[in-house]
Amino acid sequence: MAPTVQVSAPAAGTTRRIEVDGDVLEITPLGSGAEVGRSCVVIRFRGKVVMFDCGVHPAHSGMSCLPYFDHINPAEVDLLLITHFHLDHSGAVPYFVNRTEFKGKVFMTHPTRPICRMLWHDYARVSKIAAEDQIFSTADINQSMEKIELIDYHEERQFRGIKFSCYRAGHVLGAAMFMINIGGIRVLYTGDYSREEDRHLPQAEIPNVRVHVLIVESTYGVMNHEPREQREHRFTNSVHQIVRQGGKCLLPVFALGRAQELLLILEDYWERNSDLHEIPIYYNSPMANKCLRIFETYTNMCSDMVQEQANRCNNPWVLKYIQNMPDRHTFAREEAEMGACVVLAAPGMLQSGASRELFESWAPDKKNGIIMTGYSVNGTLAHELKADPETVSLADGRKVNVKATIKFMSFSAHSDYNQTSEFIRRLKANVVVLVHGEEHEMNRMRNKLKDEYPDLNVTAPQNCQTVALRVPPDRSADAVGPIVEELMLGVKKGKTDAGVSALLVEDTTGSRALLRPEDLISFTQLTTCQVEQCQRFAFQHSLAVLGRAMMDIYDEVEVEDGCLSICGSVQVMLQDQVLCITWDSSPINDVIADSVSLTAIELTKSPSAIHALRGEDAVQAGEERLFKVLCTYLQQEFGRLDLDEVKQTMSFEVDGSKVHVDFATRNVDCKDDDLKGRIRTALRRCERSLRPIPPF
Repeated sequence: MAPTVQVSAPAAGTTRRIEVDGDVLEITPLGSGAEVGRSCVVIRFRGKVVMFDCGVHPAHSGMSCLPYFDHINPAEVDLLLITHFHLDHSGAVPYFVNRTEFKGKVFMTHPTRPICRMLWHDYARVSKIAAEDQIFSTADINQSMEKIELIDYHEERQFRGIKFSCYRAGHVLGAAMFMINIGGIRVLYTGDYSREEDRHLPQAEIPNVRVHVLIVESTYGVMNHEPREQREHRFTNSVHQIVRQGGKCLLPVFALGRAQELLLILEDYWERNSDLHEIPIYYNSPMANKCLRIFETYTNMCSDMVQEQANRCNNPWVLKYIQNMPDRHTFAREEAEMGACVVLAAPGMLQSGASRELFESWAPDKKNGIIMTGYSVNGTLAHELKADPETVSLADGRKVNVKATIKFMSFSAHSDYNQTSEFIRRLKANVVVLVHGEEHEMNRMRNKLKDEYPDLNVTAPQNCQTVALRVPPDRSADAVGPIVEELMLGVKKGKTDAGVSALLVEDTTGSRALLRPEDLISFTQLTTCQVEQCQRFAFQHSLAVLGRAMMDIYDEVEVEDGCLSICGSVQVMLQDQVLCITWDSSPINDVIADSVSLTAIELTKSPSAIHALRGEDAVQAGEERLFKVLCTYLQQEFGRLDLDEVKQTMSFEVDGSKVHVDFATRNVDCKDDDLKGRIRTALRRCERSLRPIPPF
């Protein structure tokens, strides 16, 4: 069973550190802590460092919009995982990858990379600050693109001992939730996600594995969205009301993401209302055509409705009533004579660009209307409009009268409270860390979750505030292969504490497997090998002398083909007065080989040791006596022998098979293997029968 994660709920505003036995998992927001914007969360565990998202703050510019990178050492970051292309989640990537000491890898999904490229170039182009204050250049963007690697949904990758995969998150095209696994501890980071299925995207999926720590957005706090059908109805009625009275309707949107959803809604509504066919809908985005190509390329990642339309050979992104907005100068000249119209323009929070210029022009006319369809961050003009002011002050000191109708209708595709609560319940997470939310809303959400789930540990850290989670040491292992049957048999017999002999393998991520050595190749990426060891040194005595010495230590000492075999595992040969000891390395074989080496060295260093052992004369006499006994035995068994008593050799013939025996080396030469085995057995029997009985 995977280990559980424990955390103490600390007081707000304090750094959480628990220095006890076990591993400590640290979670530090460098951005999006008690704020919406510059999402960036760093995790440290068992020497691994992972960064989730790397965005900029939409309400700031220059270096002040970056996450608090000075709180970490970028060179220590192993992985940078980007959930989606919105700038508040990806906008700082070119800076971090190229202007810091970061040397790890960057991953994102296939649609995210090309859209990020466009958004980064557009961000660098429209930033109205001095060149020296720009956080990245075109060269930084191009270098970043070369370093980004791609990942598919449900694809599991591994880098430096970190396993990671991603899941569909809804929200925008290509958005992903990232799951990392370090040492069996799974952490899920949602980024921006939505559990609501809309017209062009499926809802976020729920991973089918247990999650120990969940880092989740809290953008809408305890609020719940109105039903999609009701929200769309209210939106289209409001747009219709504005254009019916001859007004111009401004829809500030992000260049990509929710804009496509609103385009599909307006296209469907215009199709069903013939009185609107002559009223133009403009989509103002310098990237409109490029965006269209990307959505057409990744139609397979869109909703079932979009895919079904594409399967009928109807391009769902060729819209009949939507047209690209003329360039700003042309549009500005024709604006006075232009009647009712609808314009979708970026950026979504009215910070600058086309949406800001149109707001300044249209806000003073009460016939016009501005409908805010996305989330607005504190410090932006869009957020200021929530107070329904009569005038707004611009950065350059000018004031704009606000007489146009201002409405807020959220199509931002962020999870609401009920969706997040259900998400937590189904994941069965031990610990929940809230990010990406205004401080007040985060605290309300934290308190409500604690009331709903009393056993759940919920924290809401601020930027640079570390949440330290104590993870008890994991001493578990997964049994795999035939050894499982052995364990189950012990359980059936009631031997729950019975021991087993097996191999314990741990990979770089900390996952352990218990298996038999012969199953290593089948269940791991490891391969086996046998190490053969060999020792050589000068030895001035005969092999028989060493064999006699070893017989006093081991029972299984045999001589075959001029080779001394000890316990069937260590072989000793003597050639040109050089002793060669070989064996397959193992704890037992190593001990036997060491004893042979030490005995041979002792015999070499101290000739008196031979006399102490048996005496040279006794050894020689014993060898002669054994030779005579063997000759007598073989003569009785096989008939006449041709003997050479000086060289101690004998030759004879049995049923046409010639046999030659060299007694000194115990070598038997015969082409008949069965006969050869009989003679070797005879030699061993004679040798054992004449071995002296050790004294008591």
